[in-house]
Amino acid sequence: MHDISEPHSSLERLPARWWREWEVAALGILVLGTYFTRLSAAPVCGEESRWATSAREMIASGDWVVPRQQGTIFPERPPLGSWAMAIAGLMRGQVDPLAIRLPSACATLLLTWLIYWYARAWISRLGSFCAAAMYATFAQVLVLGRFGESEALFTLFTAAALLVWHAGYVRGWPIALTWSAGYSLAALAALVKGPQAPVYCVSACCGYLLLKRDWRWLVGRGHLLGLVCFAVLVGAWMVPFARSHWESIDDIWAGLARERFTTHGLAVHLVSFPIETLGCLLPWSPLLVVLVRRKTRESIAASRPQALFLVTALVLTYPSVWLAAGARGRYYMPLYPCLAVLMGLVVEHCTASLSDRADRLAWRRYLRGLAAAVVAGATALVVVNLVPLEQFVDARQPWPFLFAWCAAALATAGALGWASRDERSPRPQVAVLTLAGFLGLTYVGVMINARVNGGNDLTRIAEQIQRQVPTATPLVSLGRVYHRFAYSYTEPIRQIPWPATPSDVPAEVTYFCFDRRPGTTDPPDSVGSGGHAGTTAALPFAWDKVAEIACDPVKRKEAHRTVVVGRIRRAESLAEPRANPAAFR
Repeated sequence: MHDISEPHSSLERLPARWWREWEVAALGILVLGTYFTRLSAAPVCGEESRWATSAREMIASGDWVVPRQQGTIFPERPPLGSWAMAIAGLMRGQVDPLAIRLPSACATLLLTWLIYWYARAWISRLGSFCAAAMYATFAQVLVLGRFGESEALFTLFTAAALLVWHAGYVRGWPIALTWSAGYSLAALAALVKGPQAPVYCVSACCGYLLLKRDWRWLVGRGHLLGLVCFAVLVGAWMVPFARSHWESIDDIWAGLARERFTTHGLAVHLVSFPIETLGCLLPWSPLLVVLVRRKTRESIAASRPQALFLVTALVLTYPSVWLAAGARGRYYMPLYPCLAVLMGLVVEHCTASLSDRADRLAWRRYLRGLAAAVVAGATALVVVNLVPLEQFVDARQPWPFLFAWCAAALATAGALGWASRDERSPRPQVAVLTLAGFLGLTYVGVMINARVNGGNDLTRIAEQIQRQVPTATPLVSLGRVYHRFAYSYTEPIRQIPWPATPSDVPAEVTYFCFDRRPGTTDPPDSVGSGGHAGTTAALPFAWDKVAEIACDPVKRKEAHRTVVVGRIRRAESLAEPRANPAAFR
């Protein structure tokens, strides 16, 4: 057991050589092994190709202000995420899967260390280490922390704005410096994903100061200077963007968010979303059950009053996703670091010499439950490999890897069982580090293997189509084509409006493509994606279908999204300008 009775005044001073503590190195090894291994193994999927195509067009056009897809403005989100991919692409020579995902992996590493740095000033080494290791191995962070979505970068800057501001407040930094740092980081977060970050930062920080009645921090020139820093950083991009595309300002800042605030299905969402949040935080979220006890909450609050900021931030921000029926679990990922620090405090409290029997027993039962779950998971994976059912095909693992993984599972279960016997140091650290390492191995091995087995990689078929299309007659799309295909094709696909007459098609165009919805035999009711779909009609010329490509991220018997590639019959189209739906069939 350890002692947490040290006065907080002494804990509010960060150790001079905190970076030399073994926990920092262990966290670095954990994240490097989990997030930088097999980074490009799985096919590009989800939103990755959406932002990657924008990054590639930034490099090609030299315009880093206006995000574009297929040469047309793409006003769905500010461009910092695409900037990061483009910079990585310039370093690698192409915007490949590694360049797409490297910014997210780096963001996860930096945030893991930041959580340890933040907590180390007022929490013990055990609590700080647990908080950082737990964040790095939350279920949802394992998925999104290494893929080219916007969540990892957005979480880094949003959480950094909150944690750095509070660290400055707790440690007595100059007011102007603290507000400037917080608002500058919030500005970077806003340039990744819009207004959610500044709303979260202002509500959490100002709400906390109101509770503390600290008017000197809340109202003053220091706070004003922070607002100026935010305006300068955001304005450096937004002013030139607005000068050329003023009509798209609302779309790029609020277009996607506006769709999530709906009352349709709100009653179900109010019940399901907290459960979804706890699921996203597995396997660590059961630790929060300890906070149900009033005595536990009072004990933690008495020894760590700084935790009030974390609770304030969570209470004031959670309604933004809980009351929005269209919100998804990942939208709350920027506050996961605050939850991780609270969980670190729970571990610190439950293993402390002053904790009562009920809290110590809760920690022991939690470890034993995890050990049982690990053994059950290993047994289930062996059964999946043995049972010849079609639905298990993607989840099957190579036998040599499965044997090694099962050995690691048994070792993890043994370590958790050993640590559950008592709370004396270093048993809690060993338990958390062992489980975190096993979770990392599970994702990098088991889950990535499953994604590779079931993933729909378009690279090869896109290369085959590129070889069929003559260089002199490049491929064009009728409306915006699905971004997974546009990314995989690698060559620019110019977008033209859906033609009403043969003369609407430029004379140099022979090969074209368009989106097709499932279950249709004629051209689709809409083309494009996001908020830029357009009405179509039958094609006004004769054509042959070259290929129809299933573009879903995973393999399916019936594709949800396909792209049709066609070739115009120039002679017939000029002689008889009519639709040819039979060719489509």
